[in-house]
Amino acid sequence: MKQLYKCYVVGFMWVLLLLAGCNQVTNPEYKSTATNPVTRRNNILQSPEQVRTFLNLYVPTDTFPINISTKAGEWEGPESANFKWRGSMIPRVFWPVFISQIAYDPLAEDILFFATKSFRVSNATWALLTRVPGEYWSSQVYLFLFNTQTHQITNGLRVAEAWGDAGDSFYMEATIDKVPGNEFRIILSQGECHPVDENYEQFTCADSVKTYSLQNQAFRFISVTSKKK
Repeated sequence: MKQLYKCYVVGFMWVLLLLAGCNQVTNPEYKSTATNPVTRRNNILQSPEQVRTFLNLYVPTDTFPINISTKAGEWEGPESANFKWRGSMIPRVFWPVFISQIAYDPLAEDILFFATKSFRVSNATWALLTRVPGEYWSSQVYLFLFNTQTHQITNGLRVAEAWGDAGDSFYMEATIDKVPGNEFRIILSQGECHPVDENYEQFTCADSVKTYSLQNQAFRFISVTSKKK
C-alpha cells in the first residue's frame, strides 16, 4: 500500500511539472517577453514633443544629389575624418521606433543607432537617413520614411553597407536625386566578392545597379542591371 501511494505521489508531481513546462512554453505573453520585449505599439512616438525631439536629431538638407557610403568607416574606422556618415547617436528611448523595420536585441550593449541627414518628401513624410547595426558595427544606412501624422516609420530601404571578412567582402552605395514631379530617384550600386582558392589569389565577384523611385510614403522598384566577373 505504501509503495502504491508513493508511486501515486511521484506520478502526480510529474504531471504538475509537465503542465508547468507546457504553460511556460505556450503562454504567448511569456514568449513575447522573452523573444521581443518591444511591442509593435512601442514603435509610435507618443506626443508631438517626442516627434520634434526625434526629428531634431537629424540634419535637414535640400541639396541633391546625396551620395551615401560607409566604405571609409569600414576601412579607416567610424571616427575617421573621411567618414561622412558618422551622425549623432540616437538615445535608446527612441530605438523602438525602428522595430518594425530593423531586427535588433534591445538588451544588447554593442549596438548603436545614429541620426545623419533628413529631407522632406511630402507634407506628412520625412526621409531619415539613419546608420544602424550591421554585420560587425553600425555599418548600414537605411532610408526610413517617417509619417508626422501617425508618428511612426512606415517604410524603409537599405541604401549603404560595407564589410569584409577573410577574403569575403560586400558593399552597397547609393545616390539620391530629386526629379520633377516631387519625386526622388535612388540608384543603388552593390558589389560582392568571395575567394575561390585558399591563398586568396582568385575571386569571384558580382556587381549590380538597382533603381528605385520614392514618392510620398512608398518606394517603387524600377530596374536592375547585373554582371559577374
